[in-house]
Amino acid sequence: MMLTVFIGCFNERETILKAIEEAKSINIDKEIIVIDNCSTDGTKEILKKLKQDEFFKIIFHSKNMGAGYSAQEAIKLARGKYFYGPGADLEYKMSDVYRMIEKAERENLDAVLGSRLLDKKNISKIKLIKERPYWLGTFIATSLINFLYGKNFTDVIGIHLVKTEVLRELNCSFRGQAFTFEEVSKLCKRKYQIGEVSISYTPRTRKEGKTIKAIDIFPAIWAILKVRFWDK
Repeated sequence: MMLTVFIGCFNERETILKAIEEAKSINIDKEIIVIDNCSTDGTKEILKKLKQDEFFKIIFHSKNMGAGYSAQEAIKLARGKYFYGPGADLEYKMSDVYRMIEKAERENLDAVLGSRLLDKKNISKIKLIKERPYWLGTFIATSLINFLYGKNFTDVIGIHLVKTEVLRELNCSFRGQAFTFEEVSKLCKRKYQIGEVSISYTPRTRKEGKTIKAIDIFPAIWAILKVRFWDK
């Protein structure tokens, strides 16, 4: 079994090398696909110095095409049984992939959602939102998907592990951050088998480079509703 590790990046010069190093340390047969979305902070220059081979590919975009577009491109190239996209910002712990694969294999799942909240069910949502307002978007999107599909997920935004052949069947089209919500919505609507495991999460601050904004919830909601009511 081979794993495809996808690292999408945009302006991640402080973390990109460590992200690649952690991906390479995953003790599973794997390939790593890095896609730079036209970085302007020196990330591109760092990546150009790295040696590529059959199992380590780097792709450079000449303009910012969006995180979802990069994921779609990586999915087309992927050769692994599972597709894992932890990103370059180090908010997620690469090694959580072991438990995700173990659950997928043991329960014959098509996808495993890595939840930042599964082991924090007793924590006040209001407290979390006060500490970091972006959690509101997580709760809105997760509640909406749960309501529309009768699910009981705790977090649909965290890192995902999905069978590559399933991702190709989904044929997602959203080019931006809404790609994630389109993916989960299609997995639910088409009745794929989905599990959830707890993952480690170390959020960055805006000063450290976090780019998520409150307005990002609107394309996310549109993606969820579009799949539910108009996707065939």
